Amino acid sequence: MKRFGDLRWVGQMLLIAIVWCLSPASAQAQHYPCNGPGPGERLVGMAPNGPGVAPTPICARDDSGAAPEQPEAPSDGSFAAIAWHVDAADVWVDGNYSGANNIGEQGALDACNRVMGGGCTSAGTWSNSSIAIIRDKEGYFYRGWLGEGGADRDQVMAECSAKQLLPCEVFATIRASTNQRFPGAKARKYFAASAWVAGGADDGYNAKLYVASGYRSADAASAAAIEACSADTSRRCETNALTGNGFIQAYRLGGNNDSATTETSARRAKQAAQTNCKKQQSATCDLQALFDSRKAGLFVHDFDTGKTTR
Repeated sequence: MKRFGDLRWVGQMLLIAIVWCLSPASAQAQHYPCNGPGPGERLVGMAPNGPGVAPTPICARDDSGAAPEQPEAPSDGSFAAIAWHVDAADVWVDGNYSGANNIGEQGALDACNRVMGGGCTSAGTWSNSSIAIIRDKEGYFYRGWLGEGGADRDQVMAECSAKQLLPCEVFATIRASTNQRFPGAKARKYFAASAWVAGGADDGYNAKLYVASGYRSADAASAAAIEACSADTSRRCETNALTGNGFIQAYRLGGNNDSATTETSARRAKQAAQTNCKKQQSATCDLQALFDSRKAGLFVHDFDTGKTTR
C-alpha cells in the first residue's frame, strides 16, 4: 500500500544542503544549517530535523563583524536580545537598551532558563526596528529582521514556507524598544508524535496510526509512539508526524492511501491535509481523526474504519 507523506524532512534537509553547496557566489544572501553562530555569522532560526530529532540551527553571514544585526536608519536608539528553547512555545526578550554595550543578552537567557530549567540558547540581538518570529507547522521558531524593508523577514518566511504544505505563520513581531517579554511556565510545549509500520503491506503495514500526545519533549513523544506501534505489530515502526502545541490530522487519499500531517491549529491541520489531497490530485480526501498534542494519551487510529481507540 503506497502512502503519501507531506514534504518529508530528509528531502528537505538534503535540498538545503544541495542549494548551499551549489551557490557559493550567493552565500551572503543565504540561510544555511550550522552548529550555532560563529565569527561572521548570525542565528536566524531553527530547522526541524524530523520527528524526535533536535532542530538544526540556521545561520546567515554577517559581514559587519559587529552586532548580529545591522541597524536601520533612522535610529530609535533601542537595542534588544532574544532567547528561545526548542521545547518552548514562546520567546524571551530583554530590550529597550540605549547602547549596544548594554544589550541584555544574558538577561533574556536567564529568564528563559528560569522557566525551562536550562537548555535555552541566544537567538541573537537586534536594534532600531523589529524582528518577526516565524513559526513552522511543527511549532519551531525562526526569526527575520524587519529592517531595510524587511527583506530578511521575507526570505526567512519563504524558506520556511517552502518546506510545508501551508505558509508559515508570523507568531509575533517584536520591537527593539520592548522592555521585557518574559513568558512563564505556560510557554513549555506539549508534544505529540504519530508512528506506523515502516514500509507497505508486504512489510506488515496494518492501516493503523499510533499517536502519543501530552509529552514534554519531542523525543519522549516519538519514542512512545514507536514503542506503541512496535508492541502491537512486532514490526519495525517509524514516526511520520510531530507537533509541539499543535495538531496531527489523520486522513486518507484516493480511498486507500493513508497519511498524517501536522499544523499549529485544528483549522490549519485540516487545510494542510486538503492541500495535499489537491496536490496529489486525489479523487477523494477523507479527513479522519484529529489529535491535540495538549491532550495526554496513547491512541490507535484505524484508517480502514476511521475509528480511534485508547
